[in-house]
Amino acid sequence: MHIRELAGKAVCILGYGREGQSAARALQKYAPGCEITIADKKESVTVEEGKYWQQLGTGWLRNLEKFDVIIKSPGIPPLPELNAVKDKLTSTTQLFLESVHEAGSQVIGVTGTKGKSTTASLITAILEEDRRDVHLVGNIGIPTLDFLEHAKQGTLFVMEMSSFQLMNLTVSPHIAVITSFFPEHLDYHVTLKNYEIAKAHIVMNQKKQEDIVFSSNVNNAKIIAAYAVVKMENRREYGESDAPVQLSDTHLQGKHNLLNIAGAWKVAEFLGVERETAVRAIKKFKGLAHRLQSLGVLHGIKWINDAISTIPESAMAALATFGDHVETIILGGQDRGNDFTGLGAVIADSQIKNVILFPESGVRIKEALEKRVHTQDIHEVDSMAAAVKLAIKRHDRERKDAICLLSPASPSYNMYKNFEEKGDAFAQAIRKA
Repeated sequence: MHIRELAGKAVCILGYGREGQSAARALQKYAPGCEITIADKKESVTVEEGKYWQQLGTGWLRNLEKFDVIIKSPGIPPLPELNAVKDKLTSTTQLFLESVHEAGSQVIGVTGTKGKSTTASLITAILEEDRRDVHLVGNIGIPTLDFLEHAKQGTLFVMEMSSFQLMNLTVSPHIAVITSFFPEHLDYHVTLKNYEIAKAHIVMNQKKQEDIVFSSNVNNAKIIAAYAVVKMENRREYGESDAPVQLSDTHLQGKHNLLNIAGAWKVAEFLGVERETAVRAIKKFKGLAHRLQSLGVLHGIKWINDAISTIPESAMAALATFGDHVETIILGGQDRGNDFTGLGAVIADSQIKNVILFPESGVRIKEALEKRVHTQDIHEVDSMAAAVKLAIKRHDRERKDAICLLSPASPSYNMYKNFEEKGDAFAQAIRKA
């Protein structure tokens, strides 16, 4: 459905966060005469008076059958009330993909439990270096519908796509990139199979002549790639050896970033970018905030912000990056039922001195560590300020290369709005300590 087809219709925007507000702006611009109702569970949501109809708070899901179309925001989980109106449901992602496809633009969709943000950003950086008409949109950038005015023949959109954005799509991007697949968001999807199927929508609706690029031997990306319908010659696998640069020649840290570089180069190579252009862009790329981000040295400690770490595997990758330099690790957040056994084993076998844990998952991380023979001191705290102060207090002044690593291995929503807010709180606590 092109967004223009909503002109004159009764449309409900379900969820009025960033995506919902973008949908409202786009409807006003491209679908004249449509009647917009904002529905949100939060009564505190600010809706411009007189501009839209609204149903907020406890009655937010009432009378959904009266609408012609319901645009569901990605953060709203499957709800029983939506089953009765499932034929009316769409999403900003669906509207964007169908609208820009019609305009002749090409979409490079990037998904994966980990690595998608960096890979999408690298692809964009390389294409910008090659002077392409390219825009980074979606989960990492500005909401997709805000970019509809740029959609035309030859335009490239690099779109980071979460499982929330992918589920129930009936259209897929022209080029699908899959970086990894690990258990995550099971509180939302309920089962691992549901999460898998949601992710698989990135390839399920591709045409046979379209393309898929995926990590070959690690990170379980092949599980999602197996759903692809594209021809065998259109399946492009990549591994670390495909990276066109040495990691030491870049600003990125962590061996896992070789895979991100390799995936970005594989896409760029397919699009006709010269190798030397890609290498130049990769060497310039500074990395993203909250991803193994150095916050400098203070109180004799090097502080590393890896707040993006929301699963055990990402914390383990961070520890592999910094090795025995990690003196203190700060872990924990929302408990989504992840298995911390492997992380506990890695920490127990490491030279880490202090393990500082946040609720809720901190309790289970502690249990996983205590099942092993370990020498680490375990501390439980309930604030970032307390965690930072404890890291400073427990610092061995004789060590000149000590790192304090924030890598939660858990989402941040139990204490913070998102991982960015948690990372910012870490930086602020360090400055104030």
